[in-house]
Amino acid sequence: MLKKHWPVVFAFFAVIVSIILAAFAYHSTDAGYVILTSVITFMFLFPLAGALIGAWYGWRQRSWKKWLIPPAVYGCVILYIVLAGLILRADLFDAESYLTLGALPALSCLAAEIAASVIAWAVNRARSRG
Repeated sequence: MLKKHWPVVFAFFAVIVSIILAAFAYHSTDAGYVILTSVITFMFLFPLAGALIGAWYGWRQRSWKKWLIPPAVYGCVILYIVLAGLILRADLFDAESYLTLGALPALSCLAAEIAASVIAWAVNRARSRG
């Protein structure tokens, strides 16, 4: 099971790391630590997890259902932001920020999924030809 779905496990650990970083940042008085935590979480960990998920399932799955993965990644990031705001009892962002911060992981997931699907299609076509 873990071999087939290791990108989801990576995404789970990315969320855990971001929760730990957010907890420390929330209790810190240094604004630089909060900014660094946001950059690590939303500009590195979540887009990387999205790209890994998109590439893995774009390569492995032949079903049309794989195209539901980028919107799911988008929804999960927005859910994470909403839950973090509820747990920390803070209004972290406005609605436009939710949409923007969720878009980067979803777009990286979609781009990796499209690239992996095209490569998988080309490899399968080359194998069938000869």
